Amino acid sequence: MLTKCANPECSTTLLYLREGKVFKVESDANSAVAPIGRKQPRKVEHFWLCGPCSEHSTLFYDKDRGIRVEAKPLARGAIAS
Repeated sequence: MLTKCANPECSTTLLYLREGKVFKVESDANSAVAPIGRKQPRKVEHFWLCGPCSEHSTLFYDKDRGIRVEAKPLARGAIAS
């Protein structure tokens, strides 16, 4: 259940889904081999970044390290001369 911002440096609690951004992450449920003819089971998790964090950050899934919060790449026109 989503209760707070996925950014470990932020303590904002989830009140409304309209504030911020929700991320759906699918990963392998486990490393067990699925029976023949069946798809590998998937694990679905949801993460939320609050409004202020979602303005400058996004989430990435790393198979080895899990969910990571990273700064959004700057848009080409966003750099001031």
